[in-house]
Amino acid sequence: MQQNYRFHLLAPPESPYGSAFGRPHVDKQLYDHFLHSAQKLRGLAYLKDGAIQEAELEDDGRFCMPGDKKSWHFLLVDGGQKVIGCARYLVHPNTVTFDQLRVRHSALAKDPVWGEKVRQAVETDLRVAREKDFAYVEIGGWALDEEWRGTRAALEILVASYALAHLWGGSLGSCTATARHGSSSILRRIGGESLVCEGKALPAYQDPQYDCEMELLRFDWRTPSKRFTPLIGQLRAKLGSLAVIQPSRRPAWQASPAWALARSVYQMA
Repeated sequence: MQQNYRFHLLAPPESPYGSAFGRPHVDKQLYDHFLHSAQKLRGLAYLKDGAIQEAELEDDGRFCMPGDKKSWHFLLVDGGQKVIGCARYLVHPNTVTFDQLRVRHSALAKDPVWGEKVRQAVETDLRVAREKDFAYVEIGGWALDEEWRGTRAALEILVASYALAHLWGGSLGSCTATARHGSSSILRRIGGESLVCEGKALPAYQDPQYDCEMELLRFDWRTPSKRFTPLIGQLRAKLGSLAVIQPSRRPAWQASPAWALARSVYQMA
């Protein structure tokens, strides 16, 4: 399928941003339109996959996830201003604790056998993030219109996380990934890895909320699969020129490490 979509980036209200991105575009109506369109796409896709029930949707069909308005959203938008692909990034300062992360709510983190190992694995990455001055990012909310699955759009939705990490000044991150449609295996091919505790990879698990097999994966912006390095570079250039869409104006930006900028947003939320 010929590429006839554009990229858009939504940033949280009052989010700091650096010179790596284009000039900010403050427009609450446009921000709400794109966020709602992404939530509708998510609702349609997740409902069809059996990951959620109809009762979990808003009256207009949107599936809203906790933290949506505190997150960055990478969007693919068609000529009719409709979102046909999306992913979200909840960017934390590296001072965040395990108990403040969404991953702590995963079924594996609550498991009496594996819960403490999940904590230890994530806290290992948090220590690295603090030592290197990286942000810590929770990735998720992926959805793609059926028409675009198996196309370049599907790859760009996943690889964009590495491009954005470059623009944010570096990050480590995690996500819960379903085995449905081979999602977790695809994420592994681009650079995702199992969380590890004491030299052992944490296992896949059955998630009662989404009724499917899931994995907890980690991402390190420094170690993507080499085959995707050229695409990461292309996306980095494209995303760096975008005007970030925000619903409100933020205070004057001052140069600071990415994690420190994220901290100010996190504390205001």
